Amino acid sequence: MRRIIPITTLALSLVSLADASSSCPLTLVGGTADSDGISVTLRNAGKLPIRRMEFNCTPTHARTKAPQRTPCREDNALFYPGSEYTVTYPYPDGKRQAVTFSLRSITLSNGFVWNPSRRQPCRTLRIYPPRAKK
Repeated sequence: MRRIIPITTLALSLVSLADASSSCPLTLVGGTADSDGISVTLRNAGKLPIRRMEFNCTPTHARTKAPQRTPCREDNALFYPGSEYTVTYPYPDGKRQAVTFSLRSITLSNGFVWNPSRRQPCRTLRIYPPRAKK
């Protein structure tokens, strides 16, 4: 009986730790498009600063069967937890078009690389350019 209580406590604490790490450490708040490119507002929802981020910038209405994923990245970044930041990227292939923006990977300040998965998904944004004025 004495061994059951510590084992049960250990099991419950491991379950709570596993559940705490199941969310995406980066929240994509919103995105806008203008004539030059796309701007994405994001928030570091984790506990550690983010040192590097890499995103997929994919044309939404690609005419090919396998659309090219243009990498959009912040190589030398420092995004602190809880703060909102805005990053700007040019349109994929230089064409003004709708873009699907998703997270590819994050490198935290301690060197850990976090990748989204089916069990730990992140939000995806679809960003549409403004219509041309007539």
